[in-house]
Amino acid sequence: MSKTLAAGIGVLAVACGTWFLLLRLEVYSPAVAIGLWFSPMVAGFAASYLAPRRKILVGTCMALPAALFATLLNLLSQYSGQAVDFPGLEGGFILFALTLSGSTVLSALGAFLAYLLATRRKTTG
Repeated sequence: MSKTLAAGIGVLAVACGTWFLLLRLEVYSPAVAIGLWFSPMVAGFAASYLAPRRKILVGTCMALPAALFATLLNLLSQYSGQAVDFPGLEGGFILFALTLSGSTVLSALGAFLAYLLATRRKTTG
């Protein structure tokens, strides 16, 4: 089970790390921004596909690390002197709640797609 969680969290870490690095370099890429927003779905898919059981639950659980990474990224950006949309502790809570809700939907969608793919491969293969 730890490999499945590590795969999902790894996807999220790469997406957030890439975004943070590009922000520090003052490079904005719409493709990376879209990738950042859809990374919970990819993480949910990866974790769900690799999970031996409870695939949808494991994939949907990727919403929590996604929200934590977003909040941490916001905090690091603020403390490094960059302007952020949700400053301070209250802003961090707002960002966490917004990201958690959106990430839950996206990671559940990714988990469901992985579940369908895994069960299809099991029945046809």
